[in-house]
Amino acid sequence: MAEAKAKAKAKPASKKKPATKKKSASKKEDVADAANNIWKAGLGALRTAEEEGSRIFNTLMERGEDFQDATKKGRQKQLDKASKIIKGGVGSVRGKIDDITDQKETLWEVLKLEDAFTSVMKTFGVATNKEIGALKKKIDALSKAIKELREDTLKSSAKK
Repeated sequence: MAEAKAKAKAKPASKKKPATKKKSASKKEDVADAANNIWKAGLGALRTAEEEGSRIFNTLMERGEDFQDATKKGRQKQLDKASKIIKGGVGSVRGKIDDITDQKETLWEVLKLEDAFTSVMKTFGVATNKEIGALKKKIDALSKAIKELREDTLKSSAKK
């Protein structure tokens, strides 16, 4: 029995030592495998980033180009609206200028007609409004002078 106990103790003791070496070697291998797997995963991430990075970059460029085109179209629409408003305003101003020009031409024609009429009246010896006005002023001045002379004459006759 003592031998059996010794054998039992010896067997497990001898089993434990080699098992510990295997476990520690196994742990080292597991750590090395884990480190190797992490390294490989890092390399895979780098490779994926290189491959996907250019694809993502190209996608971003396309989206940027689409956005730029859309904003350019929006700006062009705004410019077109502003241009229509300005053209409408210019058309309105042109219309008013044309109206004023037509009125000026009509007025000019009337003035030409008045000048022609005045010339004809002078030819026949008819006085103009200005000439008649000047004559009225002279007549008024003469009437006043005559009145004053009469009053002076009446005063001097009354004194004698």
